[in-house]
Amino acid sequence: MEDQWRIAKYDPAWRDLFLETGSKLREALGKKAVRIDHVGSTSIVGIDAKPIIDIQISVSNHENLLDYKHEIETVGFVFRAENPDKTKRYFREEPGSRRIHIHVRQAGSFSEQMTLLFRDYLREHPEDCLNYAEEKHRLMSLYKDERPKYVEGKGPMVWSILKRAHRWSQEIGWQPAKSDA
Repeated sequence: MEDQWRIAKYDPAWRDLFLETGSKLREALGKKAVRIDHVGSTSIVGIDAKPIIDIQISVSNHENLLDYKHEIETVGFVFRAENPDKTKRYFREEPGSRRIHIHVRQAGSFSEQMTLLFRDYLREHPEDCLNYAEEKHRLMSLYKDERPKYVEGKGPMVWSILKRAHRWSQEIGWQPAKSDA
C-alpha cells in the first residue's frame, strides 16, 4: 500500500476512485442518501493533495445511525465511534484497503454546506487553490510525523478561504450543484 500521508501531485484517477466508491454507496443507500459528494482536495482538479478520497454523504437525519450504518459497512467501511466532531458520523476503509474517508452529515446543515462551498469555491479560484496547496506542502514538511499539528496548521488558511467563499457565494447566489453520485 502506498504511503498516503503525504502531499501528492493531482491525479485524475482520484475522480474515478470516487465514482467507483460513490456508485457502490449510492446502490447500497438508495434514497437514504440525499447527496453523495466527492469533497476535500482530491475533488479539485489540479490541486496537490493527500491521496485520500473524502466522500460526504448527506442524510435527512445523521443522528439516526441505524438508518445508514449497515449499508455503508456492506460497501467496506468501518464506523469510527471515537470521532470527536459531533457534526458528522465518520467511517474509514477496512484495514489494508485504500484510504477513503466517509463523512455523513445532516442534509442542509452548516457543516454540510460549508464543505460543499469550500470545494466549489476552490474549483473556481485557481489562485486560492495554489496558495492552499503551497500551505499544505509547507505544513507537511514541518509536521510529517505530527498529524494533529498538520491538521491544526491548515485552520487559518481554511478560514481565510471560507471568508472569501462566503462573499463569493453571496455575489453569485451559490447553491450546491446536483449530487456527484
